[in-house]
Amino acid sequence: MTSTPTTGTPVRTPPDAGTPTRVWLVAMLTVLCLELIRASGPLLDRAFAGGAASVAVTALGTYAAAGLVAALLLLVLGRTSGTPDARTLLLGTAALGVLRLVVQALDGEALFVVGLVAVAVCVAVLTLAVAFVAGRPAGGRQAAIGLMIGCGLSVGLQLVLGTWDAVWRDGWVGWVVAVALSVGALVTARGLVSFTARATSASAAEATGRPRRLWVLGLFLALAATVVANPAFVASQSGVALGWAGLAVVLANSVGTWALLRADPWRGPVRVGAAVLVVAGAAGALWLSGVAALVCVVVLELCLGIVLSAALSAHRPAPRGIVRTGAATLVVGLGTIGPLLLYMLDYDVPLPVDNVWVMVLAALGLALSGLRRRTPGAVPALTSPDRMPARTSSVRLLILPALVLALLGFLRSDASATGADVPARAAGDDLTLVDWNLHYGVSPLTAVDLEGIAATIETFDPDVVALQEVQRGWVFGGGSDMATWLAHRLDMTVHFAPAADHQFGNAVLARSELTDVAVHPLPFGVGPQARSALSTTLTTADGTEVRVTSVHLQHREPSTPTRLAQLTALADAEPVRPPAVLAGDLNAEPGWPEIERLEAGGWVAADDTLLTFTAQQPDRKIDWVLGQGVTFRTPTSPQTSLSDHSPLVVELSVDD
Repeated sequence: MTSTPTTGTPVRTPPDAGTPTRVWLVAMLTVLCLELIRASGPLLDRAFAGGAASVAVTALGTYAAAGLVAALLLLVLGRTSGTPDARTLLLGTAALGVLRLVVQALDGEALFVVGLVAVAVCVAVLTLAVAFVAGRPAGGRQAAIGLMIGCGLSVGLQLVLGTWDAVWRDGWVGWVVAVALSVGALVTARGLVSFTARATSASAAEATGRPRRLWVLGLFLALAATVVANPAFVASQSGVALGWAGLAVVLANSVGTWALLRADPWRGPVRVGAAVLVVAGAAGALWLSGVAALVCVVVLELCLGIVLSAALSAHRPAPRGIVRTGAATLVVGLGTIGPLLLYMLDYDVPLPVDNVWVMVLAALGLALSGLRRRTPGAVPALTSPDRMPARTSSVRLLILPALVLALLGFLRSDASATGADVPARAAGDDLTLVDWNLHYGVSPLTAVDLEGIAATIETFDPDVVALQEVQRGWVFGGGSDMATWLAHRLDMTVHFAPAADHQFGNAVLARSELTDVAVHPLPFGVGPQARSALSTTLTTADGTEVRVTSVHLQHREPSTPTRLAQLTALADAEPVRPPAVLAGDLNAEPGWPEIERLEAGGWVAADDTLLTFTAQQPDRKIDWVLGQGVTFRTPTSPQTSLSDHSPLVVELSVDD
């Protein structure tokens, strides 16, 4: 039902055969957009060579360019009114599909350029699609359903892929996903053009208004990329196995989407309650940990659709001109990257407040946008449009693909948060250890090659692996769950220690059981990033217990006082009981006070000559393996292009 323009009398909304097509197009574009937003993190990492300012300018310019792309699409088709039609969406989707396939084929500098262009195009096309769908009676609800289904599909697809996105895969899996997404979106857009051509009324073919609060789409995308459509984040934050965490997210998403299919609009108290719970859910998901964080994400998923529906259901007459639509799209682009940029750059240029506040304020802006229904100058027929058509069974079916993907992903994932079931003891008394700073999985060549990392580790046949800069849902690293993926791929057990946050830290993997796990937060000092150490015990074949610690000390050369304080804190928290091994990125070179402090404490380095940084042109040693009560043999540091650090590989035996 909707209301007439003159009397406001409720009338029944007739069935609309185009509803499933419009909803599915928004959903497909949402999946593509979230994938490319995640991909923009590793792409922008390339700009870090010029510092934080270079990254910020590149990121803002990329996402702001979405406004220019939207204006060009409208201009090409002569849409001088600024209102997108089905042909605009077909052209934009076709361009996006081609770019997505080209991105799949590129690497290096070409990938950096074309990939960022694809990001701008995707944000523009999704914004135009939401404006087109929401700019009609009941359209706000339909656009919200499409966005929610898209989030569920994105999570389901990530679970099937183990959170390692297809855009970074060179093999057939990457191409199958790229083709499926591109062709699926294009076919849907073509179907929408066919439907509008057959429509018997102008209102069925054209949007008669536009959402007054289209800007809310940017905040939604930022929150989705960080939390709502980020199963790696949920798994790490909650400590729940990736498969279970992702399945819970998709189930909650499906229930929240199903609730949007009710015929009647939401009353004021429900909208207010949903708005409050969206803010509380986002805050709890980011500030809490354990099962409480998972519960908060579920609450967020259940309520987000209601807020989106209300926000996108307040309309004004169709915009007057291309410039206005381009400006609105620019705001969406900046609304997407602004929160993400502030949230992520806090790790290099600390904010004066906890960076969690950035995403909480984004959730607050999203929540407030859905509170007020009527706005001055709104079109009467469009002020209460968030009712669904009488028949919605075909729309309900669109929820199923996300559930199917999530179930498939769940079945192929580990049921344990600590990876594979392994024997209690190592295979022998002599151990091979690999230490490696993985640069959150992003190579200097602009790639995220988790298979390459795993294959490299596998060639050393290690008993234990100490890793630093392991990301679990970090958008700047592509949003994968590296700890879970590597443990699954290498058939190892894994333990992870948060550092900067629950999405970035240290890990230890082993082919045998790890016991007595302890996470040691280290002093922040001069910053700019929180650090930690992870200690655990590995038992050799003869029953000897070896204490293994993976640590990452503060970077930047002038931070020696902070690193010394961190070493002191670690020594106090983890008194040495030989045999023990300390492995990690100490950000200190031979002869520096940090190394002298360790040597004075009885630690002996496996070597002090192998250069580990940068991996492509090593000119310094900052990665170390040290021991007490052990003897090291044959240390090596193979060069690699998979990280900015080279791995250190050593064999060790326990002293008699």
